[in-house]
Order: sequence, then C-alpha cells, then structure tokens
Amino acid sequence: MNLIAYALFLIAGLSVAAWLRRNPHDGQFLNQFPTAWVGFVCLMGLLFYVPTLRADRAAAQAGRVVSILIGQKVVYTCASAVNVFFDRSTDSAMGYVRFDEDGQPEKKSKLRYDLCRGLVDFLANPNDLVHDRQEKIFAVHAVTHEARHMIGERNEAAADCQAVQRDAQTAKGLGASEETARQLALAYYQTIYPIHPYFSSECKKGGALDENLPSSPWNLR
Repeated sequence: MNLIAYALFLIAGLSVAAWLRRNPHDGQFLNQFPTAWVGFVCLMGLLFYVPTLRADRAAAQAGRVVSILIGQKVVYTCASAVNVFFDRSTDSAMGYVRFDEDGQPEKKSKLRYDLCRGLVDFLANPNDLVHDRQEKIFAVHAVTHEARHMIGERNEAAADCQAVQRDAQTAKGLGASEETARQLALAYYQTIYPIHPYFSSECKKGGALDENLPSSPWNLR
C-alpha cells in the first residue's frame, strides 16, 4: 500500500513541477493551477497510506511494550504488502531478526505485512478475540517470538517455547485484560503451537524448555 501511496504522491509532485515549468504564453487553461487534479491524487495517496500509518503506529507501540518487558530497547517495523511477494527475508510465518558475524542480534525486527494487520486489529480492541481471532493471536505471539531473537536466542524451537511462556505478558502489555491475555496464551499453546513447525515436545510443564513462569500456559489453566 505504501508504494502505491508514494507513487501517487510522486505523480502529484510531477504535476506541480510541470505546472511550474509551464510556458505562460501557451494559453489561459495551462496557466491555471491543476488544483482538482493534484488534490484528487493527494487524497488517493493519503487513503492508500492510512493502512501503512496504522501499521507503523502498531509496530511502534509493540516496540515500546516489549522494550519494557525485556529491559532492552527494541524496535519493530512492518513489511509492506509488496514485501510478501518480493522480500525473501519475510517469507517465513512471522518475521525476522538479523544476526551479525559475531552472532549478535539487531535490536530490530521486521514483521510480515499480514501479521501487522493482525496487530493493528488487536490493538484496536485488545479484549476482542472473537473477530479475526487467529490473526490477532498469531500477531501477538509473533511480537513475543521475535523479541526472543532480539535478546539473542537463535534456535527457533527454543525461541517459540520462550514466547509461548510470555504471550500473556505481551498481550497484557498491549492492553488486554488478565482474562483475555490468559485466553490468548492458552489458545496459541493449545490450538496453533501443536501443529507449528517450531513445536517441541519439551515445551510443557516439567519439560526441558519449561522456565516455570507464572505466565506459562500450563500455569494459567
């Protein structure tokens, strides 16, 4: 969406530039500023940019919340719709965090476009898990999962189990009530996690990946 918006703004800018370079002797019509045309193109550009703006605001809010939860400054950004087709780094189910040659992670994570849409919907009403339920649950979990990479965990299965045990914390930080946060964490663990590629049989009470956190789903039942 943002690329379409940028293209429309560019067209508007080129139209203004063409008018400024006009020859005033070419006729009265060309001397009139194309207000209606430029206004229409800019309006369409703004309409296409609104979803991008909302996604960027949602990502910024997630970054603020997670930074507090993990005690480190981290940043989330949202991929555009075009990234889904052309950015090979975001063809995973969630997003990605880059690691440098020394194995140190960037404190920045890029989330897929569809995940950001789910995050926007969740933030619009953090206690509504009826509408677009799976998209919202997955979005909150993705934010939690990528945070584990940003603090240095490279193993996907370990990162996902760590996220499973912190999903309720993230949901509460993003505005959900205690009960909604509990429902969200349990829903991911019980319905999505068992069929997820990052599933580990050790992600359970007493398992090797159990951190025995109060927010672990097996401690929320």
